[in-house]
Amino acid sequence: MALGTAIDAGLDENEFSASWSWLKDFKKGYQLSIRARTRCGQDTQADGDAALATFADRIAHFVMEHEIEVICNADQTGVNYEYLPTKTFNDRAASTIWIKCGGKSKERATAMVMADTTGKKYPMFLVLKTAASKVKKVVQENNA
Repeated sequence: MALGTAIDAGLDENEFSASWSWLKDFKKGYQLSIRARTRCGQDTQADGDAALATFADRIAHFVMEHEIEVICNADQTGVNYEYLPTKTFNDRAASTIWIKCGGKSKERATAMVMADTTGKKYPMFLVLKTAASKVKKVVQENNA
């Protein structure tokens, strides 16, 4: 990045050498940071509104064309079995505190919630995902 700028400024590659530590100190000295361009920052609010209006018109046309009376909307959310803390408050001079979680922090179920355009809310149901069984009889039963 810095070498490219130096070459653009007319310097030869041999005249300028910037190490990672030089770049770190340069950024710190001028209070700069490297940021990644995000997808949400590339479009303007007007572009988002236009895309939303186009999508809404397309859905309304589809509903009228197919004479749809009731539209359902479903969403899913994660439900953790147990919540284990991942952060603690400590003195700055304190040594690292390890929190044993046994890998359970990522185990969860998926809750499905659904409603329709009439305002009716349907009962929530859970989608459970378990590891594949290693018992031969159970595997054969599941594959049948």
